[in-house]
Amino acid sequence: MTNAVKRRSQSRSVAHIRTHEAVVTNEFWYGDGPPSLGKSFTAGKTAERHAAVVRILLKAAKKAATAGNKRLADAYYDLADKLSGCRPRARCGSLACPKCARAFQKAKTAAQQTVILDLQKNRARKRLVFVSIIPKGMTYPPGSFSRIDIIKANRWLKDTLKPVGKRPILGSVDFGWESRRGGNYLQLHWHLAFWTSNPDNLEEKLKSLFQRAKKYERHIDVEVARDHGFLPYLNKVIKLPDLLRRNRTHLPELFLALDHIEPLDLMVLIGLKLNAQSGGLVLRPLPRKKP
Repeated sequence: MTNAVKRRSQSRSVAHIRTHEAVVTNEFWYGDGPPSLGKSFTAGKTAERHAAVVRILLKAAKKAATAGNKRLADAYYDLADKLSGCRPRARCGSLACPKCARAFQKAKTAAQQTVILDLQKNRARKRLVFVSIIPKGMTYPPGSFSRIDIIKANRWLKDTLKPVGKRPILGSVDFGWESRRGGNYLQLHWHLAFWTSNPDNLEEKLKSLFQRAKKYERHIDVEVARDHGFLPYLNKVIKLPDLLRRNRTHLPELFLALDHIEPLDLMVLIGLKLNAQSGGLVLRPLPRKKP
């Protein structure tokens, strides 16, 4: 068992620990094997971004120390050390680590591809759709990233989706950096995949359940999936390459927040169960309850 898993053992179920460990102890997910995440997300390019993240954290630590904020400086130094020590047979498992975040992205995508093919067999007359939900109110300006509660947010999402009916749904939390509404902020939102016989009616139903923040805001988007190519995007968490290019200012705070989020807690599963199997993740439909 890795050190990262040991630290979580007091607050996580055995099944959760095993699924986490299935990813961080299998170097396959850290390589360039399938599923592909695209040419910009190879293991080599991820290693470059990993080094950039460590440099950003060290720079932030020195700045905090100079300002006399020893507590924040120590937090940045500790996280930089944690990510620097991420290597084969000693993976850190942190969502702030580009290498580990990518490994979980690949493992989740592989499991989702398999279960979608299985579920599709009994849904030949329904269409698989890719749904984006951007809820109003779940915005976090700089200085408030530590308030993000993924467990609470996913619980709220599942409760709000109950009127949509009983159907298998899979998805993930995503974060987008926005510059609008008079300021900069982190927007928590979701990308989901499930089946429907009428995408237009589904979109109208979702719009009635999730209110928009502004009159013309596109807070709900439903697209018919032609293939499974959207799954890596569904599991991406943040657009790190873009943030590294154009907005590094608030990345140290964001990395601290991500380090306190379990990679598997990001997943949204309704009517499905996640387990570890053969060095990876597997999703299975939950048995239907008898009336």
